[in-house]
Amino acid sequence: MVLVTLFIFFLIFFIISVSVLILYKLWWIPLNFQHKMESQGIKEIIKFNKEIRNTSMDLSHDIFPRIQPHLHAWMRLYGNNFLTWIGTQPHIFVTEPELIKEILTNKEGTYPKNKIKKKYLKKLLGDGVVVAEGEKWVKLRKLANHAFHGDSLKDMVPAMIDSVEAMLERWRNCEENEIDVCKDFRLLTSDVISRTAFGSSYLEGRKIFEMLTDLCVIISRNAHKIRFYGIESDDDIEAEKIEKLLHESIMGIVKKRENEVKTGRANDFGNDFLGSLLKVHHDSDLKNQISAVEIIDECKTFYFAGQETTYSLLSWAILLLAIHTDWQEKARTEVLELFGQEKPNSEGISSPVNNILRRTNNKVRLGKFEFPKNVTLAIPPLALHRNTDIWGQDAHLFKPDRFSEGLAKATDGNSIAFLPFGFGNRMCVGLNFASNEAKITLSMILQRHKFKLSPNYIHSPYIVLTTQPQHGVRILLQSAQIIIFIYKVIWTPFHVKNMMLSQGIRGPSYKFIHGSTEESMILKQQARNDGPMELSHDIFPRVQPSFYTWMTLYGKNFLTWIGPQPHMVITEPELVKEMLSNKEGVYLKLKLKGPAKKLLGDGLVMTEGDKWSKLRKIANHAFYAQSLKEMIPSMIASVETMLENWKHEYEGKEIEVYNQFTLLTSEVISRTAFGSSYLQGKNIFDMLTKLGIILFKNSDKVRPWGIDKIVKSRDDIESDVIEKSLRDSVLEIVRKREEIYLMGKSKNFGSDFLGSLLKVHHDEDKKNRISIDDVIDECKVFFLAGHETTSSLLAWTFLLLAIHTDWQDKARNEVLQLFGKDNPTAEGLPKLKIVNMIINETLRLYSPAASIVRRVKNRVRLGKYEIPANMELHIPPLSLHRNQEIWGPDSHLFNPERFAEGVANATKNNPVAFLPFGFGPRTCVGLNFANNEVKIAVSMILQRYKFVLSSNYVHSPLSLITIRPQFGLQIMLQPLE
Repeated sequence: MVLVTLFIFFLIFFIISVSVLILYKLWWIPLNFQHKMESQGIKEIIKFNKEIRNTSMDLSHDIFPRIQPHLHAWMRLYGNNFLTWIGTQPHIFVTEPELIKEILTNKEGTYPKNKIKKKYLKKLLGDGVVVAEGEKWVKLRKLANHAFHGDSLKDMVPAMIDSVEAMLERWRNCEENEIDVCKDFRLLTSDVISRTAFGSSYLEGRKIFEMLTDLCVIISRNAHKIRFYGIESDDDIEAEKIEKLLHESIMGIVKKRENEVKTGRANDFGNDFLGSLLKVHHDSDLKNQISAVEIIDECKTFYFAGQETTYSLLSWAILLLAIHTDWQEKARTEVLELFGQEKPNSEGISSPVNNILRRTNNKVRLGKFEFPKNVTLAIPPLALHRNTDIWGQDAHLFKPDRFSEGLAKATDGNSIAFLPFGFGNRMCVGLNFASNEAKITLSMILQRHKFKLSPNYIHSPYIVLTTQPQHGVRILLQSAQIIIFIYKVIWTPFHVKNMMLSQGIRGPSYKFIHGSTEESMILKQQARNDGPMELSHDIFPRVQPSFYTWMTLYGKNFLTWIGPQPHMVITEPELVKEMLSNKEGVYLKLKLKGPAKKLLGDGLVMTEGDKWSKLRKIANHAFYAQSLKEMIPSMIASVETMLENWKHEYEGKEIEVYNQFTLLTSEVISRTAFGSSYLQGKNIFDMLTKLGIILFKNSDKVRPWGIDKIVKSRDDIESDVIEKSLRDSVLEIVRKREEIYLMGKSKNFGSDFLGSLLKVHHDEDKKNRISIDDVIDECKVFFLAGHETTSSLLAWTFLLLAIHTDWQDKARNEVLQLFGKDNPTAEGLPKLKIVNMIINETLRLYSPAASIVRRVKNRVRLGKYEIPANMELHIPPLSLHRNQEIWGPDSHLFNPERFAEGVANATKNNPVAFLPFGFGPRTCVGLNFANNEVKIAVSMILQRYKFVLSSNYVHSPLSLITIRPQFGLQIMLQPLE
């Protein structure tokens, strides 16, 4: 009985104890906790936020009282540093710059990142690089640094531009209307981060961003709510669902990339951010690997941060420019000076967060304060950015010129006063990514549109996780074309002319729209009206009459205009040397348009940067010494074919040799560099020549600005047709070579130039490949350059030898002594000293190129001159080759003897005095190819014939692609006895 009583007693005691415990946990603790919360800051925060939530503010940039009203109020009450509570967690807000610097520098590692305890924020950021610590952070930061280093950012620029182009295309239909730019900026930034960092489609990216935004809304809704233990809310259920879907969406992108490698459709995981993560995930060393969960956390972090930060920055930047239209115009002017209406480039483009949180992991001393363990330290950048002791009394005003002398000057050397992307080793790794994206977007908007703030805009900044415009940014969009037109045809010429005049650079006057092209056309027409010139080698006044006249009037360096585009013509050797050496990479090739673009494409002759390096390497390999040696038999065979025709058709008669040399060089380049037939080569050369004629006809024409985008001229239409036929012809040669290899008829693509291109086009490593368009452009360039330069050089060489028969005899004697009646050899060609002297003198007097042109994108100093952005610089070799200070008073006469001791001695060690093939890193790669071909042709002709100039020859040099005899070259051909 006693046992039963005891059992009942203990049972009742147990039931009462459990009931009390349940009541304590589910009722008393939440109630007491809620009371504590309300007494320790939460109630005040909620009260402050409720007061401002449903109201708008004046159009002021002093948003700190609006965004963080509780902090603003407490700073006024308690000073720069104060204590508050988020629940039971103490938070110390720090706004003194010296203390902030100590926290963020974190030399002893005593101020780690806050551990994310809020479950919704954990679902958003996971344990990625933003919140990780220790070795894990080092590993993840290293990955992020690699994915967003300089070259990677540069590679991302085209994708950014494409995304902005798509947005602006939608804006075209919105001119003269109101638009909310925030919606478009969300789409834009999601598209950019999807394509550049993850290689995923816009739709995949948009889906992920929508889920991240939904999580942000839940976080914002629950920021100051008190949660009851064990009770799951609707937001909990929704957040769990979103997290699961986020996980599945990101894993879908990851698996797709992995499958591409597994199935052989890709050689590696790629060079973007996702590729970097997957390489480490699959690393052969287990210690280096990261888990699938870590990949997902990193992807979430970069999807979110890569969009949210830039979206916020763009929204506020447009708002400020819409209000301060004077700065909008200044920004537009800068963009137009840098890029004109071209797309921005990586060379020219060279505070979203509300609180930065750290914690103390031990008792620490910070300045004069001592803090216990596990205290949260909060730094509000908005407060720092409005510190009047640093920024002045106008700290709350929009005043970009405070940064005119750089950040250090703006902050009085206090770098911690400006924290839009953090500070120290935890500074945001995506800083340059966001900056580049914002610069590109703003530049392209300013190039096309002007805008002002809509009267419907409601100024109500608020916090989700970054500071955002609660009701969007509404602007009235207008076309900027009239402004750009005025800037382009009035302001720029006026500004440039005055700038250059102040430095002593003069030139023909600028005429509205036409520039100095009308005067140039008149001078050219006068030269043509004078009829053929006398048999003189002083051809500069004939070939470039405008340059010759203006040089006589204005000096060695002068300013001229093609329409509103300024050109500076430079003939001082020291300046030419500085330009063509181009040690700092500031003097670039022209960006071609119209027929010139169709002629040369974006091949080796015109491209820049990494692409040029890659193409130059291919060309160097194709035309190195051994390759040139292997080409000699084909060159000899082509010359023999031509001479066999001469033997039956022209001996003892007049022959027009320029046309003969055109056919010869077309066959040589076809056979040696492309392995194609003469007929295929001739067809291509004919089309290239037609494009050259169209280019020549339009060289001095100035079409009304923008008209080419609306109406095509007859020449535009014809050049389009030619370009298509040209592309088809080159592609046929390319496909034929590929078929031979694929069908097993050849072990490789060949060792000639086309073979070298195709090897790289089909390279196993995607990074090394060139596109089919690159292959076609390179073929066009080498068909053109390998033919035009050599046929021109051969023609002028034979003109000079036909006139100066004494030098013809000297050259013949040298050839016969070296080769007798045998064909030239690779070993003998370098020993042709007299022939080489004659070729050099021909190149001096009849340089193939009439102008070498460069451009500057940004303002540069050239010698003593300051050159404005977007200036084009012209070097006329014909002028340099007749500089009497270098070449002497007989500079216009044929005198090969001047090269008897080499080029260096002839130019008095001034290498830029002789520029037939350019100078510096861009020297023509086909120089030795052309030299060998000319030496072989000259030698074989001299072995068989002597010749004199025909009385029917008309001396009329013409610049058409290269400088050529306008009416051909007629000589009387006599066989040797």
